[in-house]
Formats: sequence, C-alpha cells, structure tokens
Amino acid sequence: MSDFSSGDAPFSSGDAAFEGFRLTREAPRVVLTWALFHLIVSFVSATALILLGGDSLLQAENAADMTAEELAVFMRDMAPAYLTLAPIGLLVVSVAAAAVYRIYLRPEEAAERGYLRFGADELRLIGLTLIYYLLTLGGALALSLLAAIGAGLASLAGQGAMALVGGGMLLFFGGLWLYVLVRLSLAPVLTFDQQRLVVFGSWSLTRGHFWAMFGAYLLALVSIIVVSLLAMVIFAALAGIATVAMGGDMASVGEAFQPDFSSFSAYVSVQTVLYLVFNAVLTAIYYPVILAPQVVAYQAFRPAPEARDGGVELSA
Repeated sequence: MSDFSSGDAPFSSGDAAFEGFRLTREAPRVVLTWALFHLIVSFVSATALILLGGDSLLQAENAADMTAEELAVFMRDMAPAYLTLAPIGLLVVSVAAAAVYRIYLRPEEAAERGYLRFGADELRLIGLTLIYYLLTLGGALALSLLAAIGAGLASLAGQGAMALVGGGMLLFFGGLWLYVLVRLSLAPVLTFDQQRLVVFGSWSLTRGHFWAMFGAYLLALVSIIVVSLLAMVIFAALAGIATVAMGGDMASVGEAFQPDFSSFSAYVSVQTVLYLVFNAVLTAIYYPVILAPQVVAYQAFRPAPEARDGGVELSA
C-alpha cells in the first residue's frame, strides 16, 4: 500500500482517485476473495427474493401502468423481500467498506480471509450509516419545509418569481448537500481507525480540502462508471457469441440481465450464473475504487493521535 505520513502529507486528487485501481492490480487474490464474497451475497439475495417476492416481481415491469390500488398491493407483497434485503445490503456495505479500510490501516488483521470479517468495526459502520440516514432524512424534511415556504412567498409575486425562487433554492440545496457530503465523507474511516463512533469529526479534518476531495471522488466515480460500461459491453458481446455458438438466440442473452425470480429452476440458467460471476468481480473492484480515496485523504489529513476529536465509544 502507499506510504502516506500522517498530518502534513501532500494530497493529490489524481493519485487518490486511481488508488483503488492500483489496489486491485497489486492485490488480485484479495479482489478474488471479495468477488467470491459478493457472489455468495448475490445468491443469498436472489434466494430471499424468490422465497419472499418471486411471484410479485413478475409484475414489476408493469408497475408504471398500475393503478394506485394495484401499486399498493404490489408494494405490500414486496415488503417482506425489501425488509429482508435492506439489512443484508447494509451488512454487505459495512463488511466491504471495513475490508478496504483494514487493508490500508490494519493490514495485519484477517489477511488470510481477504480482510473480510464481521465484528465491532462493522457494527460501528452500520451504526454510523443509520445515524447519517436519520440526519439526512431530518435535513431533507427541513429543507423541503424551507423550500415550500420560499415558494409560497415567491408565488405572491407571480408564477415566474415562484419558478425562479424554486429553481434557485433547488440549486442551492443541491450544492449544500454535496458540500456537506464531501466534508463528512471521512467519518467512516475515522470511525474505523479510532474504533469508536465519530459522527462529525470529519468536518474539522476536511477543512480547506473540499475541492481536492471532490475532484478525487468525482474522478474515481467517472472512472469506475466508464470501466463498468466497457466491461458490460464486452460481457454482452461474449455472452452473445457463446449463446449463438451453443445454438441459442440473441434474445436469450437478455435473461442474464433480467432473471426470472418466480422459482429457483426459472432463475438458474447459464447466462444468469455467468452474469452473477461477472457482476461479483465488477463489484469487488467497485468498492476499493470508490472507498480508497477516502483512506488516502484520511491518511494525508489526520491529526496526531493526541489531537484527535472525541467520539462515542462502542465497545466490541
């Protein structure tokens, strides 16, 4: 891993943005372990969907044409599946994020398992995510109220003024949300490294570094989107060639992207399994690319141990 000294180390947006790709290149065995983990998660998630909402998923394509009553029934039938998949998703994200943080900050831990584990670190990340979810929900409600008040006052001057004020407030709130998101983005790394919930410590840590961090995050996001699209095109082409070579037709290639969740026999097909393997590898690359810039920024900006902000302890 890169050697960044604490505190006054230089931070390069470009280097940080591509650090995740470097990690995947230098640690292929770890990436394969992560891919296997995500493949297992895919099968578990598919099993949950088949058992809890398989029949209802057949109607998902027609959701846009449903009446209000039909949509309510559809959402009710799918509720068990969503309530099951949401905790699974939260767990997977916390485990994957902790693995990326661990390979940089505690490389001596769980290396034989691809740095994957589930313990107090992952529980703290789950707790932090839930806290931020509630804060985001509260902030969205407050901003919506302010927007409604502003639009109402502007409407007194006419529809044009209301549209102008509404558009301006939308841009302002969007920029504000992005600014806060970047400034607080090191909270998960802080929480992992200090082994306690640190909800707002990232704010002081990132002071004066917004644009550098925003550039790194944006470049990393654009890069992984481009890589994913290219990989998807290559996979679709190879899958089409293989399908035709085996006597199938091109229409059957689409089964990989829109699997049938009505039953296990309908779900399991050669195309679907190949796509799950492909998607697992892509997901294993996605997490380090998106999360590594956070670690690089944290290692560059973090203060000396005695100067660190306080937090909320969460013992193992």
